[in-house]
Amino acid sequence: MSKDASHIDSDSSSNLSQAPQKDSLKSFISTLATFSGDLSSLTCPSFLLSSVSLLEYSQYWGDHPKLFASISAGKTPEERLLNCTRWFISTLYGSYSSRATTAGMEKKPYNPILGEQYFAQWTGHEATGDIVLTAEQVSHHPPILGFHLENKKAGVVLEGHCGQKSRFAMPAGIDVHQTGHAIVTLPGHNNETYLITLPSLNIRGIVTGRPSVELSGATYIVSSAGMMASIEYSTRGYFSGERNSFKATLKPLDGGDPFYTAQGVWSGVSTYVDHTEDDDESKLFFDSLEDKAVAPEVKHQNEMGPLESHKLWSKVSNAINTKDYGTASREKSKIEDAQRVLAKNRKERGETQADALKIFILVDEDADATGKTFQILREDLIDAVGTKALREDEKRPHWRLRK
Repeated sequence: MSKDASHIDSDSSSNLSQAPQKDSLKSFISTLATFSGDLSSLTCPSFLLSSVSLLEYSQYWGDHPKLFASISAGKTPEERLLNCTRWFISTLYGSYSSRATTAGMEKKPYNPILGEQYFAQWTGHEATGDIVLTAEQVSHHPPILGFHLENKKAGVVLEGHCGQKSRFAMPAGIDVHQTGHAIVTLPGHNNETYLITLPSLNIRGIVTGRPSVELSGATYIVSSAGMMASIEYSTRGYFSGERNSFKATLKPLDGGDPFYTAQGVWSGVSTYVDHTEDDDESKLFFDSLEDKAVAPEVKHQNEMGPLESHKLWSKVSNAINTKDYGTASREKSKIEDAQRVLAKNRKERGETQADALKIFILVDEDADATGKTFQILREDLIDAVGTKALREDEKRPHWRLRK
């Protein structure tokens, strides 16, 4: 290409690329409609890719440092469960709606490679303390990421893992069932623990090239203090309903009346009622429009290791951000092809995926303290709701941050 041709304005360049993009989109949708397995193995057109790795989505757990720190500040187990539920609701906007709000659509993040790493930190003040996030892609087949978020001063620890199983859904959408769970531990409250399940996702608008995400079904937060928050999501219908609505009910595990209920829009404003009070007055629960997410601090790319997300995918991201989708596809293929070679070499040496990890370690659930706690809370959840409440990988693997 000549120097003059390289200076085509962005509008003209966009018009020139619209036809092949439409053809690629049609081909991708046709592939989706006829594919019978997990869609995570399909190659997505570069123009539908976001310029970040899915591993970086673990930062949304820390979007609201004060709310995360506040979990341990509750004076009673009921208040701490309420604080934990509020914090969890605060993580949903960043995780599932922020990109559609700012960019007008949801795009697919990169599939992280095995052993990919992401580090972030939120510097707090004396009252709240700092939050440190560590994440690593602990499995590639199936895709699973491990995360660990901790505020030592406030005494709040979050750990867990998350995977996705996706399938085509009519009309021209994708349903994603998230596997795994998160566990919050409060060392200052005699290791009070909360098991958190993950929501299901409905991705719609693919046929128009402007995908968006809604949450469906329910998630649960089970407290070792004998209580549970049940959070039900409702999606917008074809003719009525409000997007991103939820209702949370907090009550004892063994039944009885709720002591708190919260409802509203998780990407907007929600309110709650304290049923232990006489007036049943609605109070503000969370407002994502006013309580803005706090961006994490990350190292400069020059200080990052080769497996850290920003550095690993930098050439792909630069190409996507400049709409050079051909280069993006080529650079992405280079990374993926190199991973296939490494996987082949591991297999020949008799190694597993766990042998490639640097930050997390695969542990025996029965020999791990958090794993044992998970088993107890899982049984409590199943007794209260049924087996449908929790989706785990069939082998029920657990990963923990290396000591």
